Formats: sequence, C-alpha cells, structure tokens
Amino acid sequence: MPDMPDMRSLLKFRTDKIRSLEPHLQNVHEKMWGKLLLVSLLSLLSSNAASPGLVDVIYPPVENGPDARTPLYFSLIQSFSGQYISVYSLPGLHMALDFINQDNTLLPGYSLHYVFTDAACDRKEALNAFHHQVFDKVITNKLGVIGSGCSVSTEPTAAISHYYNLVQVSCIASSPAFRNRVLFPRYFQILPTDASQANAFYAMIRHYNWRRVALIVQDENLFTAAIDELKEDLFKDGVEYTEETLVIVEDDIIEGLSRDTFDDGSRIFIVAGYAPVGRQIMCEAYKNNLLYPRYLFFTISWYSEGWWRDGVEQYGCTQEQMEQVLEHTLTIVFLPSARYLDPSLTTDTKTNLTIGEYLRRESEEYVNRAPLNISKVDDLSSDCYDGMYAFTYALNSTINDLNTNMTLNDMANNYVDNVTGPFRIESFSYENSVVMETMFKNLERTNFRGVSGDVHFDSNGIRAVTQFIVLQYRKNQSTGDLESVVVGRISPDLTFTFEPGETEDTVWPRGVPYDGVTVNEEVLAVHVALTVVLTFLSCAGIIFSIVCLLFNFYFRNTKLIRLTSPNLNYLIGSGAILLYLAITVTVWPATTATAAGVLCNLQVWLTGFGYSLCYGTILVKMWRVYYIFNNPNSQKKKLHDWMLTLMVLCFLVIDLAMLVVYSAVQGSRGVLGAERVDDDETSNIEEGVRPFEMYSAVFSYLKTGSGQLIFVCCC
Repeated sequence: MPDMPDMRSLLKFRTDKIRSLEPHLQNVHEKMWGKLLLVSLLSLLSSNAASPGLVDVIYPPVENGPDARTPLYFSLIQSFSGQYISVYSLPGLHMALDFINQDNTLLPGYSLHYVFTDAACDRKEALNAFHHQVFDKVITNKLGVIGSGCSVSTEPTAAISHYYNLVQVSCIASSPAFRNRVLFPRYFQILPTDASQANAFYAMIRHYNWRRVALIVQDENLFTAAIDELKEDLFKDGVEYTEETLVIVEDDIIEGLSRDTFDDGSRIFIVAGYAPVGRQIMCEAYKNNLLYPRYLFFTISWYSEGWWRDGVEQYGCTQEQMEQVLEHTLTIVFLPSARYLDPSLTTDTKTNLTIGEYLRRESEEYVNRAPLNISKVDDLSSDCYDGMYAFTYALNSTINDLNTNMTLNDMANNYVDNVTGPFRIESFSYENSVVMETMFKNLERTNFRGVSGDVHFDSNGIRAVTQFIVLQYRKNQSTGDLESVVVGRISPDLTFTFEPGETEDTVWPRGVPYDGVTVNEEVLAVHVALTVVLTFLSCAGIIFSIVCLLFNFYFRNTKLIRLTSPNLNYLIGSGAILLYLAITVTVWPATTATAAGVLCNLQVWLTGFGYSLCYGTILVKMWRVYYIFNNPNSQKKKLHDWMLTLMVLCFLVIDLAMLVVYSAVQGSRGVLGAERVDDDETSNIEEGVRPFEMYSAVFSYLKTGSGQLIFVCCC
C-alpha cells in the first residue's frame, strides 16, 4: 500500500475540492445542500486524515498474485450502532458480492469489494464516514456509494454524493423525502417510501371503519413526513385523529412519556418511530394496561427480529410483559421482501437460485461470518442483495458502454492525467462526471427479478410497491414464543383480504377493537320535584302575563290605562312570557342528548329576547317620563309610542346580532356537559349529559354590555 499523504497535501486537496464545487451551487435547491456540503467539508480542514473512531473493513479480501483480477471498490456506509442497526441486512449483500465475484460474465477481469464505515444512524457521523471514505488516499476513488444505513444518516450523504460524481444506492432508507429528484439527483432506493406504509395503515382504518385514531410520532423527518400523508387521507375521509410528537433526549429516552400520551379517549394507536421509541411506547402501554381487546397498536414493519427484547429492562418492563402488550398488535410489510414470496420462484441474479434456496443459504452460511460477524438477519437483507445486484448490473453496463463507445471513452479520458490509452474504469476519479452519468442512466434502466421481487425504479429513483403484507404478533402455541404471522394482504388499490385460513375470529378472538369509547348516554335532568315546582310557577307567571295583556287590551281606552301606554304594555307582557318560558325550557326533561342541546340553546334565545322586550320597554317608558319633566318648554318635541317602540326594536336587533354570533361561532354557544366514568374492566364509558351554558369570554362581555347599554340610554 502507498504511504499516507502528509497533512499539508491533504488539506490542499480538500481546499481545492471545495473551490471546485462553488460553480455548481447556482440552483436554489442545490444551494441549501451545497451549504451543508461546504460547512461539513470546512469542518474537516482542522481534522486528522481519518477520525480515530472510523475503522474501515474491506470485503471480500483482495486477491494477490499474477493472476489476480483488478479490484474495484465502492463505499458501504451502514449503521452498526444508533437508533436503527442496519447491518442486520448485510448477509444478503455479502451473498450477492460472493455470487458477483464468482460470475465470469459480470465485471470480467475485475473483482468488486466494499469499504465499510459505520454511520451510527446519525447525520453527523454519516457525513464524517462519507468524507473519510472520499478523502481516503489509500483506497482512492470509490465507484459509488451503497448506504448510508437508516434514512436519517442517508439524507445528508445522498444530497452531496453527486458533487463527487458518485451514484448512491440505498437498500435500507425509506423516507418520503427521497422522492425529490432536485435534492437527491443521483440517488436510488430499493425500498418503497414509508408513505406507502402510511397508505396501508389508512387501508386498514378504512376496512374496519374506525373513525378515531391516535398518532404517536417520533420527531424525525422519516416518520413525520409519512404520517403527514396519512393525516391528509384521514382528514379527507372524516376520520378524527390526535397526534403526539415525541422528542428524544439523551440515550434515546423519550421526553415526557407518561399516561397522558395515551389519555385522549382513543383506542387505536399508530406508532411511528425507531425501535427504541417502539420499546418505550409498548412498555408504557403495558404499565397503563393498554391491552387487547380494549386497545390496538400498529407498529413499524422493518424492526429487526425480537426488537422488543433489546434493553427493555432499562424502561422498567420485562420481556414477558412486552410480549403481553404486543400480542395481537399489527404491523404492515410492503412487498418486495423475499420472506413473503413463493420460495420456488427463481431469480435473474444467479442461475437456478430460488428464493427458498436464498433464504436457506442466508441463514446457514452468512450469519456470524467474518468480517462483520453479524449475529442475525432481518427482512431487509433480501433488498440489500438486490441493491447490490442493481449497482453491479449498472457498473457492468457502464464498463461495456465505455469499451464499445469510443466517443464516450474519449470523454471519460478527459478527466485522466497522463493518458496512455483507452479509458479504463479503474482510472475513475471524483471529477469524472461521464462515468457517473453513464452509471445513472444504466441504473434508471434497471429491470430484473431479484430475491425480493421485480426491481425497477420510478422517475425519482424509488422502487414501486406491489402490495402489502399484514402481520400480527401471536404466541406460538407450541413454543410459547411471540412471532409474527401473516393474516392478510393489501392490494395496490388499498383493498384488504384475509390470508387463506384467517378470518375475523382468528385475528380478533375477543372481537374487533373499538376505535374509541363506547358511550352509554343518560341525559341528566333537574330533579323531578324541582322541575314540577319551577314549571308550575313559570306556568302561573305565563297565565298571569296573559291575563294582564287581556286586561290591558280590554281597558285600553280607559284614561288610567291610556296613561300607561297600552301599546308598550303589549311588549312588556310578551317579554315576561318569554322569560317565564325560558325557565320552563331550562328544567324541562330531555330524553336524548340532541334534545338537551336544543333546549340548552333555546333557553339563551328566550332569555335574551325576553329581557330586551320586558325591561327594555319599561326603561324607555321611564326615560320618556324623565324627558317630559326635565324639559318643561312648551315647544319640546312630543315622544309618541311608536318612537319608543323603535328604540326597543333597536335593542332587539343588537340582541339578535349577538345571539346569531353566539349560535354560529363554535366555542361560544351552549354545549353539553358530560360526567364520564371509565370502567377499566369493560370497553364502555358511562356518560351523563346535561345542558348548561358555556359562553366565550367575548360573548359574555357583549351580553352584559347590551344590558348596561339599555340602562345608560334610559337614565
């Protein structure tokens, strides 16, 4: 191996690289990520040539000897630690690399090797790993990137890798953000995005006609972007939802996790977060007895096998308790995935390789194997197998294009110092955009059957989803272990069907979970004795008011009655009747919550109009007396009854306007109060409903102010 360069030459190389990137940052979208690139690169100027924590692993070992093939390298950046450990998907990639290097029709004369660095599922660590590999002067000029582990660590590297003329393929990331070809122009993704999984959640909600769900979301773009799309579907369908966003503090601990996280009346929960978040949510759910059949949880599908066991004791739960709360929980897997395909299907990658044979060899030959000694394998391993082949097929086609198209070959040679012959792929450098663009075009044309299904990309470089598998956690009756069982499938048109042998009874042995609380309504009325007394008194008052009106009408031409303005007396009597009716309406028993609500709001209207008619008329009559005796001038203007009636009507118009606002604006009108008792032993809530007025502060002030206005005008 050549000697490591001195620090001065390495810093000069980095500075020159930064300056060479400046002309490329013209587009407004590119500027955002270009700033990220410049900041991250400038931070390296004061660093060592390689961070002491970044240890490279090369696989397979490079051959030596006169007959050895020329090695080609690519950068493999995955997560060996952090919130999501992606290296459990590498057994499939290792198998693919072995098959590729054994296949004489692929990369003839070359052997393909990865250089591995851990990204720890962290943005900063991913950038450090990427720059460490790019500026590595021992193994120079990798031909591309496969990585960088989880979506969190993949976003920053996918945004800047094209500046180094590198294509990037990910077999782990699934954030909806990667659908943006402007921000990620040379990026390809083997998995569909998690927005597809959000669609599958919606399909299950629609299938069971659940009208209320709770969304518990980790504060990461991967999860919030997918849940935002789910919320749009829920809103369009009229499904009520609540959302709780979780913030992670030190050591992956959720900030403020408690009973209040679940205490909103919902029974269907969708949990979107990495495995540490999922473990804490499930543990807290157990502590609060949120178990089937009263509650149901949906979890992320790509957690590793047995994810609930890892370190659960630190959250105060045991493995058995976690399995108790997880039993009957649902999770949704999007195909492609080898585990759920017909094992007799063959692939295009290796002659006579069936999916069943792939799965057997993966578990028997590639677990606990050097150099990474990965202890287990997860469902995404087959996607990494296919991702490795997609990258290799594109590289192989690029080499063929360069060898057969001399114009293209000459263009690639323009980036080679001291040209001695036709361009060869091992002469690639990070300035060579011709190789990258050729690789990009060949990746766009990818189309083969892999172990996880058909592999091809849409215009954004994302693999299309074919259908979804619905899994349910159940206890194995023989072993007692918790395992996931396929219970149904969701087609691309979001239609759910049960698997053969599965029914509602097998999936939900104790009934389909409720989408919220079952409410038994009992309208709470005023005590019957008090109702009788108040109704009798109000009816007596109404009768008395009617007698007074009749008396006023019959003796209207009598001198004494004429002095009291009989026309205005009709208004006073009508107002009194409305006020007495308001009392009757308030205490009148209602048999339903709807009737109680109507009576509740009607009482407000009767009181408002009754007050204005009765007391408003009395006060304007008093004001006329005041006006007459305070203005003894014989030329003063006479005040007729119709003038005072107009004044009362003005008060009624003001009252009407406020009552319309009161009835139209949510939060200001009368509502139904409820006394709720949640029975922990059943799925029911006993709810008593009684009418009462709950005004907004603004309406209360206006209502009081209108009464004061009448007094001011009449005094």
